[in-house]
Amino acid sequence: MTRSTAPLRSALRVAKRLACAVAVLFFPSAALALPAPQSGVLPHGGTYLIAADAQAPTAAIDLWFRAPADGYAAPVPGIARVAAAAAAASRLVTGRTLAETVAQAGGNLTIAVYPDLVAIDVIVPPSAARRVLASLTAAYFSASIDAASLEAGEKDTIVQVVQQQYEADVLAQDALFGALFSSGPATQPPIPLGPDQLSHLQLSAVRDFAQRAFRSSNAFLTMAGDVDETMLSVVTDGSGVAAPDAPIYSKPAASSAKSATVRGGEPGIGIGWLGPPIADERAATALDFVADYLFNSGDGTVIKAFERAGSSAYLHGQFITLHDPGIMLVTLENTSDQSLEQKVLEAIAALQKPLDAQTFAAAREAFIYHIDTQTQTPGEQADMLGWYAAEGAAAYAPGGSEYERIARSLDPDFVAATVRRYLSHPVTVRVLVSPQTQTGSST
Repeated sequence: MTRSTAPLRSALRVAKRLACAVAVLFFPSAALALPAPQSGVLPHGGTYLIAADAQAPTAAIDLWFRAPADGYAAPVPGIARVAAAAAAASRLVTGRTLAETVAQAGGNLTIAVYPDLVAIDVIVPPSAARRVLASLTAAYFSASIDAASLEAGEKDTIVQVVQQQYEADVLAQDALFGALFSSGPATQPPIPLGPDQLSHLQLSAVRDFAQRAFRSSNAFLTMAGDVDETMLSVVTDGSGVAAPDAPIYSKPAASSAKSATVRGGEPGIGIGWLGPPIADERAATALDFVADYLFNSGDGTVIKAFERAGSSAYLHGQFITLHDPGIMLVTLENTSDQSLEQKVLEAIAALQKPLDAQTFAAAREAFIYHIDTQTQTPGEQADMLGWYAAEGAAAYAPGGSEYERIARSLDPDFVAATVRRYLSHPVTVRVLVSPQTQTGSST
């Protein structure tokens, strides 16, 4: 699918999958969770998608930008995260910053940076949605970053730098991306491993990045919940109608037979494979199914096997749908036990043979049910729309009719063939405990 909190470093507010150990005969297929979105072009440039639900208790407003996490020229670690945080901390014509406006409305503001995307996610009471939308688009479409807001952006990012040293799944994910790609922003962690890497950021460089990355024509504005199209009248900033940047490209490594290590505050293991691009929707959905069948937090077969064995390791698996290629990731936190890694690999390998028809049918219904439960809230819906639109396939967002149609078209032979094609040559990384986790290091 897309993001999960742990691996996809959310704010990917982990899409923890709901437990659903009920047999398929005891629950009907859920109704589509994602309302059919309205879409169009903003008056001053940019794409919008709106999944309105007047009965929702909240309004979710996201801005997504195609932008390389390490900048446009020579790599500058952390520049996208710092620029995004600095824009949220910049004083607007109202006299308040975006962060202050959201806080005063009783809402939540989250900034998430991926190798190829920057996302600003806001959830607020519906009564505050219009003024927050105006502040959100002003803060980014006309970013005015000064020395004070740059300092605030750096401090906010340093908090994440330190925090991720104790998140073995995040460190493993970043190391896996570095091993699976040979060039481009995916080779570098979106959040640097050490705060010293942020100390050399120049105000002029951050301003230039923000002006290029956060221009309105490069934006995907997604709204869900108690929102409507008339709200777009408050979007008065922008640089004119134009096409967004092409999806950001990182070159896959020529060979996947690699391993790597990274140091952090707790042990962990990561396993990764290059997968299909978002354009191959059926294969991508097949690997979403595989991740759900094996690693769903409630009833995934590998999860249940670990629980029966009394393992204290936290296991997470997902297919990350990207423009080209996608990535299958499995991470284990709080363990360095290679026998657990072997159990994961054996479970993946077993799916190279088709499941029997009855097991597959039940697993497919459970998978569709899980997808629907993960796209119930306005925040989840805005996230899904934003991610898939920015990656180049808005209509394929999980929770919608197209995704469900493709999911129902899966069959045991196709899933097994997809596993054989993409999940035969894993890359592994190990997170080793470092005596000094404040700065981190990788080898």
